[in-house]
Amino acid sequence: MLYEPTTLATVARLIGETLRKEHGIDPAQAFAQANIDTNKFRRPGSRVPLSKMTNLWDICVYMTHDQQFGMKVGGQVEPSDFYVLGHAWLASATLLGGLDRLCRYAHVLSTAIANVEVRHEGGMVVFVESPHEPGVVVHRTADEAGIASFFKLCEVIKREPVRPLKVELMFPPETARDYLDEFLQCPVTYGNAVEKFYFSKEEFEEPLPGYIPDVLDSASRIAERYLETLDKSKVATEVRQLLIQMLPSGKADQDTVANRLYRSTSTLQRQLTAEGTNYRDILESTRRKLAEHYLRDGDYTQAEIAFMIGFSDQSNFARAFKRWTGMSPGQFQKAA
Repeated sequence: MLYEPTTLATVARLIGETLRKEHGIDPAQAFAQANIDTNKFRRPGSRVPLSKMTNLWDICVYMTHDQQFGMKVGGQVEPSDFYVLGHAWLASATLLGGLDRLCRYAHVLSTAIANVEVRHEGGMVVFVESPHEPGVVVHRTADEAGIASFFKLCEVIKREPVRPLKVELMFPPETARDYLDEFLQCPVTYGNAVEKFYFSKEEFEEPLPGYIPDVLDSASRIAERYLETLDKSKVATEVRQLLIQMLPSGKADQDTVANRLYRSTSTLQRQLTAEGTNYRDILESTRRKLAEHYLRDGDYTQAEIAFMIGFSDQSNFARAFKRWTGMSPGQFQKAA
């Protein structure tokens, strides 16, 4: 990981407000222990490192002995707490449109959030979140706060409670909690590889009363510019992570990648250029690193590796690998 993930400072402020409202505890001590500068709360878009946020969650749970503390924090959320993401959410035409923007601008809230996407399965809208990157540890209480805040935001723009049809969570089965099941009010399974929330397609496509196209366009432009300031190699990192998932399918062209990242191809090209790279270079370097990794492991044949990194046959893979390293795959494997 080239940089430490960060979270909007307003999340820390919400934690402090919940500490005071729900438990009558002055949050000043918690902020001091976590070394969080409360002056950031007055600066729109300011951020706090993930390590400090994790420490803050730990401190507050210890202070309160409240297992449901994260759920209570999530219940305090208002759209304005999520900076420009909140304004884009409020101005969305439908819940489905809001969900698309949440996926596109999730890193406004926290760069620790893994890949999130919207799928359509069996006539349902499915909100999917992949596991966090290796090395990124998000506090369980923070995850629960995220779940509660998501449904609070849905309720705000829908103007009535919104609940899923079913939910698949990544939390281990032995850590299942009754209050989370009661909150979701639907069948819930634990220990899944990815997190999925299934919703009624009809409910998520109903027009919303707060739709304001001009505000939505403005908020989206501001969100795009803000994201570009968070990490100078953020877009290239997103492309690389997505390619790792997509290469075995053989459908990893630039247009498809741009679409999966909620960008036009031209926007993706422009952002990669600004980061000093391009799609072809990222594709080549990702394939090379994966190939070297698989060859060192020795668990796969060369034909299997060729398929896994998106080559149509083993001979094309062998030629590319020779160009990358000056060695054939077999020579590299022996040397490793």
